[in-house]
Amino acid sequence: MKKLNWNERCIQHGLEQLPVVKDRRAKEDVYERLERARRAARWKRRWLPAVASAVVLAAAAVAGPRLITPERADKQEATLSAAKMPREKDASFRSEASPEVMMAADVAPPVANEAAAAAVIALPDPKIGMVVPVTVPLFGRFAPKEQVAAALDELDRSPLWGSAQWLDGVTMAPEAGDGRVWTVHVPARHRIFAANREEQRLFLVAVVETVRQMGGRYIRFFTGAEEGLELSASGQLKTTKVNRQKRIYYMNRLSSFGHAVLVSAPSDARSFPEAVERMKKPGGRGFEPAIPPEVEIDRVDVNGRHAAVSLRFSALVDIADETRMAEAILLTAKEFGLREVTLAANGRSAIGPYPLGERIKVPAGPNAELLTAGRR
Repeated sequence: MKKLNWNERCIQHGLEQLPVVKDRRAKEDVYERLERARRAARWKRRWLPAVASAVVLAAAAVAGPRLITPERADKQEATLSAAKMPREKDASFRSEASPEVMMAADVAPPVANEAAAAAVIALPDPKIGMVVPVTVPLFGRFAPKEQVAAALDELDRSPLWGSAQWLDGVTMAPEAGDGRVWTVHVPARHRIFAANREEQRLFLVAVVETVRQMGGRYIRFFTGAEEGLELSASGQLKTTKVNRQKRIYYMNRLSSFGHAVLVSAPSDARSFPEAVERMKKPGGRGFEPAIPPEVEIDRVDVNGRHAAVSLRFSALVDIADETRMAEAILLTAKEFGLREVTLAANGRSAIGPYPLGERIKVPAGPNAELLTAGRR
């Protein structure tokens, strides 16, 4: 290849021959457009392959029983369930300094492999006046103290980035030890200090519910480097104990996310079988029963960390509702310390993506589909 001997005058002459480009946009507009394009591109690279895989797996689950023997179909559906499952009546919490602050309830600490694969972030939803927990898959290996930060980073690149803005700059991580004590640092200039009382309440509920879902039991609040957090909705907060009350999952169709979501509410149910029975009843304030009227509960048995739930369908149920029903049962089982659930139903081999007659590990958390719903 011939080498060209360009000198400075030749380069200057060549540049002078180029056409003049006029761009009247402000540099802020250009930067904002480039930032949106970058976020969209990164989101597509990360999530679209996962969505495509989920569609293929769902199609295989539907067509599988017609194309292969029943024994092989059960094995494929079990594989689909393992691949597809990643890992509020309003959550209340109370601090030692402010008895008016509502307190979130307890949940069993996440299993180690679940915690490494996903994190659960509670997002404020002013429309329904409560928080919606969202399961965020984590790509790569993260230490426990890095998991919430990694999940918030994922949410910032997802369709839920607007709801996640209330947690911008907030760090939540377990202290050294058994992971029961968490520290929450809020920047001194965070937007929450100028928010109204309802927004501040939802912010605090979101923080405590996130820590609860991640297995925390106590929270230490900091504003910048100073210990304590003072808001007009709560007063001075320093240390908060997360309530150990068990919860039941319900369905809510009024959420601002535009899709039906699963939310949890504290319950005085003394056992998992009693909690499943209560899942047939509404909880008020937009809490629809997760188990629809067309489904009856035949039997619930508990043996150690495993439960068997037998259901009977009296009529057809929307596929999305029956999938949420199965997910709500699994999540409620997790609240009562169970690790696996076997589902059974009359004349069925699966409920949504969940195979029947096989042990299903409880998921890390609810509403994972919200991450991709906005792009469909």
